[in-house]
Amino acid sequence: MLAPALASLGDAYAADAQRNLQQLRHTVWTSRDGAPPEVWALAQSDDGYLWLGTGGGLYRFDGASFEKFRPAKGESLPSLNVNSLLATRSGDLWIGFASGALARLRAGHLTTFDLGLPPVPVLELSEDTAGGIWAALGENDRGGVARFRRGGWEIFGRSRGVAPGAATSVLGAADGSVWIAAGGELEVLRPGANRFSRIAASASDRPKLKQSPDGAIWLTTGARPGLQRIAASPAQATPTWVVPPMTANPRAESILFDRRGSLWGTYGSGGVFRLRGVGLGGGALVAGREMFGVERGLTSNLANPILEDREGNVWVGTNLGLDQFRETSAVVATGLPTDSRNGFRIAPGPAGSMYVTSNDALFRASPEYVARKLVRLPRRPLILHTDALSRTWIGTDRTLGILSGISVQDVPLPWARSRPFALIEETPGRICVSSVEGAFCREGRGWTSEPRLATPGILPMQMLRDAVGRVWIAEGSRIEMVDGNARRIFSARNDLALGTVVVIAVRGRHVYAGGDFGLARFDGQRFVTLRSDVHPVLSRTAGIVETSQGDLWLNTVAGVVKIESADLDDAFAHTRRPVKARVFDRDDGMPGVAQQDSWSQTAMEASDGRLWFVTRLGIAWIDPKRLSFNSLPPPVIIKSLVSGGRIYATATPIQLPKGSSNLQIEYTAPSLSVPSRVRFRYQLEGVDDGWVDPGTRREAFYTGLKPGSYKFRLIAANDDGVWNRRGATLEFEIPPTFFQSWPFYFLCAALALALLWLGYSLRLRAVAERIRAGMNERLDERDRIARELHDTLLQSVQGLIMRFSNIAQDITAIQPAHREMLDALDGAEAVVVDGRDRIHELRRWSGARSLSDVVTRTAERLLLPDKIEIRVGVEGMQREIYPAIADELLRITDEALFNVSRHAHAHKVSITVAYGAEALVLRIIDDGIGIAPEIVARGGVAGHFGLVGMRERAEKIGGQLAITTAPAGGTQVEMKIAAEIAYADRPRRRWLTWWRRLAVKRNGA
Repeated sequence: MLAPALASLGDAYAADAQRNLQQLRHTVWTSRDGAPPEVWALAQSDDGYLWLGTGGGLYRFDGASFEKFRPAKGESLPSLNVNSLLATRSGDLWIGFASGALARLRAGHLTTFDLGLPPVPVLELSEDTAGGIWAALGENDRGGVARFRRGGWEIFGRSRGVAPGAATSVLGAADGSVWIAAGGELEVLRPGANRFSRIAASASDRPKLKQSPDGAIWLTTGARPGLQRIAASPAQATPTWVVPPMTANPRAESILFDRRGSLWGTYGSGGVFRLRGVGLGGGALVAGREMFGVERGLTSNLANPILEDREGNVWVGTNLGLDQFRETSAVVATGLPTDSRNGFRIAPGPAGSMYVTSNDALFRASPEYVARKLVRLPRRPLILHTDALSRTWIGTDRTLGILSGISVQDVPLPWARSRPFALIEETPGRICVSSVEGAFCREGRGWTSEPRLATPGILPMQMLRDAVGRVWIAEGSRIEMVDGNARRIFSARNDLALGTVVVIAVRGRHVYAGGDFGLARFDGQRFVTLRSDVHPVLSRTAGIVETSQGDLWLNTVAGVVKIESADLDDAFAHTRRPVKARVFDRDDGMPGVAQQDSWSQTAMEASDGRLWFVTRLGIAWIDPKRLSFNSLPPPVIIKSLVSGGRIYATATPIQLPKGSSNLQIEYTAPSLSVPSRVRFRYQLEGVDDGWVDPGTRREAFYTGLKPGSYKFRLIAANDDGVWNRRGATLEFEIPPTFFQSWPFYFLCAALALALLWLGYSLRLRAVAERIRAGMNERLDERDRIARELHDTLLQSVQGLIMRFSNIAQDITAIQPAHREMLDALDGAEAVVVDGRDRIHELRRWSGARSLSDVVTRTAERLLLPDKIEIRVGVEGMQREIYPAIADELLRITDEALFNVSRHAHAHKVSITVAYGAEALVLRIIDDGIGIAPEIVARGGVAGHFGLVGMRERAEKIGGQLAITTAPAGGTQVEMKIAAEIAYADRPRRRWLTWWRRLAVKRNGA
């Protein structure tokens, strides 16, 4: 059963054979970064947190910040000196203290257990396959083993086969057995057994136990320098001894087998060691012994706990901080200078190696071994090229040479003075050089002029030949193409908008150029440019490699950029669309950003397919077939909600104090590989329109929130963009204050309506007063005219009549004249009567008793009572009406009744005067032939102004006139005037009327 697993692990180890400790990405956290000192224990819980047990308390780390654990209210840690930690499969975190106490952290709550023993430190904790928790207790010669099962702790002593003395290590093995190192003995409790049995092995000097991937049990010891490998099966085999790297103090404090089968260990005074491949079977075979201490950057040589997290990172705790070892896509070539005043140059070497020049030396670097220095160079190297004949050419500012063994053979240049120049392999084995003095080629031992490649007066920076024989020459901000005897220049006018051309590269028929402002590719006719203002990762492209799969790798100031073939074609087809790319920077193992050099390529492909990149701080390589990728989505945790200076736990829905409006939500996503790249998105439902992208920020702020129920949603992605879409949610509620409650809003609405009603009433009263004032002026004017007519005209006419009457008596003898005079007097008398009638009409309302009486007299005057039945009714309590309003109503009534008598052919007319609280209504209904709707719609008959006059009079007094067909036939004329306008007596307020009625009822009761 183990064979397939061991085979796969063996393959993984073989693939990792080149990675030594120095090639892993090493990151440290010390007190300057918030890390606690004196780290004695490490564990990773299900939620992704890395827990640190220290001499000063319990801490947790999410990759971004350290946080000291503080128990919930009413709970406390029994001690601050934590010796051991265990994260169980069920999600609990067990804590062992130097005081001998034990505690369990479950769902944020702490439970403390007392074993009832004298204080003995809990040195180690382990979980067996049945879920039992085992504790190794030991100090000097005191201690033992305890097991937690079914809610209680059980002590194992001599009666259960445990040797007396300190127990320093306990291990729950994969087969269900439990191994302990106690009292200098190694013992095992087999599945189904009731007591421990002894195993023949050396277990002195505080040994530690670990099980390797192949099932073997490994034991550390200080009695004999080395590690013991013991078969896990009952058929006991002789222990195999494996010797790790030696230190002054050879006793290992802790050991760990990583997922690739390598054995890691820590020394109390020697740092970290690793034995590669020993856990995959055949433990005596050690592929490599390595050490890593303070001289290489370890926080301290006093190291103790060691842990591999779920993402494959190895963590080491020391007395001065925390260290992480992580495999990255980019690997720094070891053995090379970390900087070079004049930069580095690279060229492919044999068997996947790479030639590298620094300030004054030539090296050969390889992924499998430390770079070796081959030869010292007398001058500053500018050109490094390996030709098709495997010759390595080295050019300086004055010379050209060929590498021969461990020396460089000078090749005289074809010009006398020192000149910068460019070099090209024009055909296999044919080397050409070009400067401002011309171009020359060499086959064999001599130089011959080659005018076709010359650029008179212009210094070429780089020269390349493509698959069809065209030569491409970089000349500052332009590129010149030489195709046979034809030449063509490409510049910004031809879409080569790169600024300074830093690098050119070819692969088959593809020609690329990189520069200050992006990347360009030749499409057969012109260069198509991807500008860095649209694609920022392409800024200052200094190295270009196209792989056999068509993927493009670039060395830029943003880091190493990989663009897959399909994405590359899409980018050049849509230059304004952001390109899809993956960037490798310092977090991926790159020592720096691209070296800015216009004389040579800073990216090259080795013969084994690895890609090498030049930076100002060293050389690194990437294997495109083996890129690190973190496929684990990060756990998403909402830590707390802060409002009004108070911190709320997020375990249950939160109810904030009334009136809360501002709050802060703290969250995290423990992804420990590259925490600086963890990205978040959040949304507060009902507030945010969509997902908010805060980048790497781990806090959300909200202000001006209204009362209500809210749900906060959070998702996160790890360093490689793998999202945890399920995320986490937090629900909270903000209760309303009285001034935010519905009763208050209702009162405000009622007050607003009351104010609107008051405003409307005041406005209506003002309009009514204005109308009344106008009507009263008219009424006064009519009274004045009536008086003038009576006092002047009628009195004068009456006087004339009397004089003419006296004259008529004197001329009785003249019969014809007398007769005419009497007729004239009768006519004058009729004029006087008619004038008095008109004066009466002008002043008829002044003496009227009520509107109904006047309407009745008007109806009797205008209609024929003997032919038309007249009914006048009154609804409501009669009230005094403004004379001017009543006069206009009578005018409208006159016109309506006149139309009835003339056109309706009616037999019955009903007139109703309704004194309403809101309005005065005058309604006239006849049973005649009715009026055509189109006449009403037009406002009357052309040439007739009766209906028009009625409407004008209604509008003049602010009334509403409606002329419709009566339900039983005939015509209905209805005039409605608001009470504020119509009534002369002041209306009583409704609320006052209601109050008085209520008072009357109470008094009556």
